[in-house]
Amino acid sequence: DLNLLVRDMEKMLCRLIGEDIALETEYTDTAATILADPGQIEQVIMNLAVNARDAMPHGGRLSIKTFLTELDDSYTSTHTSALPGDYVLLSVTDTGCGMDRATIEQIFDPFFTTKELGRGTGLGLSTVYGIVKQSGGNIWAYSEPGQGSCFKIYLPHKEQQPAVRKTGPVEENATGRGEHVLLVEDDEALRELFLEILSRAGFNVSGAANGGEALLQIEEKGL
Repeated sequence: DLNLLVRDMEKMLCRLIGEDIALETEYTDTAATILADPGQIEQVIMNLAVNARDAMPHGGRLSIKTFLTELDDSYTSTHTSALPGDYVLLSVTDTGCGMDRATIEQIFDPFFTTKELGRGTGLGLSTVYGIVKQSGGNIWAYSEPGQGSCFKIYLPHKEQQPAVRKTGPVEENATGRGEHVLLVEDDEALRELFLEILSRAGFNVSGAANGGEALLQIEEKGL
């Protein structure tokens, strides 16, 4: 259920975007059930939140909403990558600096970035695009300079099935036992967030902002 997934992420997202940006959420009244990997969808939402945060350096508003919608033949005839059917729409909107048409046309290309050198790899939105397509969905970006941006993600809606009791042993949630994890992430807020999550899960963690720092830690700590 996409609604439950986003609800569970709200506190994490507030920490990620900072106190100068207000987070607004709105959910469908009924379950927004999709067939997708929860971890990957979380990655999609976090990448879009980071993108929105960076577009609002002086604060603003991030809005995340879910809808149930149907794409009919008339819509898919003008959006040829989409198929007719029932979808869950995830809308992520910010009040940031916006983008021009030339930027929108390249925004999902690998290594394309509008950030200054050393501020990101340009893989965030490319990763988002890949996950959405792998999940059978589509994503479109809408923006104008100075008017903020809106990303709309359409994921096939799956009717919720009755819970079925599984037979056999139940696997426990994966937790660490002191294993060392070296996390490489150039975004400081994301890095600190993931380090805390991994630490709480029982791992011994170290963080690095780039490959050079990671190699240095490997040499110094003998990882």
